[in-house]
Amino acid sequence: MDRLLRVCDQAVEKATDRGADEVEAFAVCGKTVNVEVQKNDLQIAKSMSGDGIGIRVFKDSRLGFAYVNAFDEAGIDESVDRALGIASAAPPDEHNGLPDPTPIEPLGDLYDAAARSFGVERAVEQALEMLHTARGFDERVSVDTAELVGQYGGKAIATSKGVRASEESSVFYCYIIGMAKDGESISSFDFQFDGARTAGGIDPAAVARKLAENVVGSLGAVKGESFKGPVILAPKAAAEVVSYPIEYSIRASAVQKETSKFRGKIGEAVGAPLLSVTDDATLKDGFSSTAFDREGVAPHVLSIIEDGVLRNYLYDGYTARKEERASSGHAGGGAGAVPSISTTNLVFSAGETSLADMIAGIGRGILVTRFSGNVDPVSGDFSGSVKGGRMIRSGKLAEPLCGTMIAGNTFDLLTKITAVSKERERLFSDVLPNIQLEEVTVTSG
Repeated sequence: MDRLLRVCDQAVEKATDRGADEVEAFAVCGKTVNVEVQKNDLQIAKSMSGDGIGIRVFKDSRLGFAYVNAFDEAGIDESVDRALGIASAAPPDEHNGLPDPTPIEPLGDLYDAAARSFGVERAVEQALEMLHTARGFDERVSVDTAELVGQYGGKAIATSKGVRASEESSVFYCYIIGMAKDGESISSFDFQFDGARTAGGIDPAAVARKLAENVVGSLGAVKGESFKGPVILAPKAAAEVVSYPIEYSIRASAVQKETSKFRGKIGEAVGAPLLSVTDDATLKDGFSSTAFDREGVAPHVLSIIEDGVLRNYLYDGYTARKEERASSGHAGGGAGAVPSISTTNLVFSAGETSLADMIAGIGRGILVTRFSGNVDPVSGDFSGSVKGGRMIRSGKLAEPLCGTMIAGNTFDLLTKITAVSKERERLFSDVLPNIQLEEVTVTSG
């Protein structure tokens, strides 16, 4: 981390000496171990290391940016000159500039020291464990793709305005995608995921077993019925249909461009009272937990939607200056590009009802475990195929479904949430429950 900070300080000093009004240097280093399985066979096992530094300069309200994937003095010199050259030709923008320093409190639990000894051999073992567990569960299971990833590294930032911070972190995750085949009967694809900050925090065998159970259970799928009624979105489906449009709409950039359905609705109801969402950069084991954002601003736990009422938008430095307010600490991105607004860990509050009780309360409906289709985050319109879905009849899960589609408008349906489950699932940086929506259009082909 000291090395990264020295490199950032060096870049800031060089750009300042050459006439930049404001300078930001953001550097990263790290190692990634990656093993891939494809078509029931181990395909790729590799380990990669890399450094990089992005240099952002402002001169007369003009922006210039350059990136180099090395820390040698000649490369930094060239990048500083390139960034200044780009700034000289860029149009001025009165909102360009860097944020002022904010107090930064380091977060614990972001880095596992065991990450440094996590190598290809162990990653191969865990990837093969996924493959063998899935295939060993039932000979009809076929693994299309599986991946085991371990990453560790650091980031650092220094600016001419006095921001100076560094952070070390590690992430481990695995996922598996597959199906089951029994003669002419082919199940829907299923996707299972697990992730943690520690090398021992993931369970590849459990992930594979869950996939195998799901795909074998969806063999013999039939076409369902066409109706308009209740649909339970499991977390993976809710991530596509519910979370994605919300994530887009709470960004101040979308609000200011007038492409957000939430524009002008702070303090107004945008969903049913059962809907509460926070953005939590401090979440334990969160994939996007951090003490500072891409601009060196400390993010905090931010209420987005509280009991159905919209409370906040997400701001980076640029969008905050346009409204003469402070950044909320939601500048995202890496060293290779200028910052842009991003969520950290988007957390949907759990409800008080179990998934089993949600199902028991439905006379006719469907459970959607995966969704494959189109979701327009601007309009909220969505339509697509139900993958791994089950019909619900008289409060019980019935036949698995194929050839079935759902459609509707996310923003309309947010007001028609009638149940949220106690159970939640972590999907990369999102934490989601099962969500029951009413009046969804279901079409059987």
